[in-house]
Amino acid sequence: MKIYTISKKDAKNIMDKMAKKWPLKINLGKTQIKIVEIEEHGSLLLFPGFEAIKIDELIIPFLKNDEVLDSFPYIEVDQGAVPHICNGSNVMRPGIVRWSTFRKDDIICVKESNYKKFISVGIALIDQSDMEKMEKGVVVKNLHYVGDKFWRAYKNIPYINK
Repeated sequence: MKIYTISKKDAKNIMDKMAKKWPLKINLGKTQIKIVEIEEHGSLLLFPGFEAIKIDELIIPFLKNDEVLDSFPYIEVDQGAVPHICNGSNVMRPGIVRWSTFRKDDIICVKESNYKKFISVGIALIDQSDMEKMEKGVVVKNLHYVGDKFWRAYKNIPYINK
């Protein structure tokens, strides 16, 4: 696992990408961003106060800070869907019980219905209005979930988890 601080230019590039896709407006000023390389196409971004994941050119929130996650559209799933989603499955229409307004390509946070805990972050493959008309099919592509490689890597960063 390689950890390093990125340049100001790279940090600005990341902040610009986040400004386009994230509903939460974040102004970090001249704060340094650390990167944890997980794999060739995926990294963990460490900001002061929250974390994010960079998968190729997409930046999504990490499943830790509820304040950040609450700013995104959400889908709530029944308990039958939870084990599948936490094993990497996409979010399917039959398991969805509640939702907020969202559009195709929005970053979507997935909650389980009992305790309202976030279990996954993904990308909407269709608009919410189209989902409401469906009985089956994939609604959200699962990109990050509890127990995945990013989750495990975060738990193994020594100076964060003391």
